[in-house]
Amino acid sequence: MFLSIIDAFAETASFRMPETHTFHKTLPLPPYTSCVGMLGAALGLSLQETFQWVADRGVRVGVSGRDRGGFKDLWKYRKVKSNEVISDVLLREYRVDLSLRLVFGLEDQGTTEEIVAVFQRPVYALTAGNSDSLMVIRSARMLNMDPEPLKMLSFCVTPGDLFGRYEVDRNLLNTPITETIRALQVVSLPVAFTFDGERREVATRETFTFVGHPITLTEPVEGFLIDDKPVVLR
Repeated sequence: MFLSIIDAFAETASFRMPETHTFHKTLPLPPYTSCVGMLGAALGLSLQETFQWVADRGVRVGVSGRDRGGFKDLWKYRKVKSNEVISDVLLREYRVDLSLRLVFGLEDQGTTEEIVAVFQRPVYALTAGNSDSLMVIRSARMLNMDPEPLKMLSFCVTPGDLFGRYEVDRNLLNTPITETIRALQVVSLPVAFTFDGERREVATRETFTFVGHPITLTEPVEGFLIDDKPVVLR
């Protein structure tokens, strides 16, 4: 399989959990739809066009990465509701110094080379969630690799629910006391939308597991080990 490997960095990042309003809790890594959106921004396509582009070419998507901490940002704002101006607050979570790896898998070499090229010179500025969280591309390259069974995962996203199918890495006992241990997180997230002009609604959801510190699976999953970092494609 041909892989487009995009390494990026963002000083701040926030990937809002769906259906959250006044408290925007962030996912530790961009979900599938955000990764597709980044590809669309690089290509210069609308979100609807991007999803069609991905489907037509059979693009598979994977992501891994790690940040150095986080913070919460409190906003106070005014809004108009029933001809009345009222005050409200918004609390948003951010991740800090996020090093990110996006991987797009295809069977077609030409499309893989196209993805690498557009991330080297994206049409639109790329962001890590919010419009004020600009993202810089550190490198974009292509590899030709075969998938392999992976038993150990860390700091990546994998399709499906891994709860009850893993053991915690014993090396975590040696983790510095200043480092926060991040357990895996299982979330049901959108993977497809229906579009009506500027309006979109969730059409399909799937379950994903956001893996933090290293775990060992009882049964391996198919993925890629790139520079000793695991990536699983959806």
